[in-house]
Amino acid sequence: MKDTLSSTDRIFDVEKLVRFSLEKAIVTEISITKYSGIAVWGVHPGQEVPAHTHPDGQDTWIMIRGELTYYLGNGEKKVISSGQIDIAEPLQVHGAINEGSEDVVFLSIYSAPSLKVIPASP
Repeated sequence: MKDTLSSTDRIFDVEKLVRFSLEKAIVTEISITKYSGIAVWGVHPGQEVPAHTHPDGQDTWIMIRGELTYYLGNGEKKVISSGQIDIAEPLQVHGAINEGSEDVVFLSIYSAPSLKVIPASP
């Protein structure tokens, strides 16, 4: 795998692309087109992907490694883990916190031409 992505890349190694930070959860863009955006998230224990919504598109999370406490809105939560796929339709609250002891890796596939994020309450 190359260190940089080009517009001709079609196959990606998620584990080589994921990044982590001691300060906060990190999102790394893999592919952004007029059709969708695909990114990989690295989330250390105790870190959070703040609750939010998207007005224009569906956000699909594919859990690769670990588990998260996933925000459903209205104070509802559900634990999601590797192998699961979680779908937030436009304007559905989503976000998560890593309450476990292992690093988490997940893909986010956003299906809309531009990424608009609206902060929300978990």
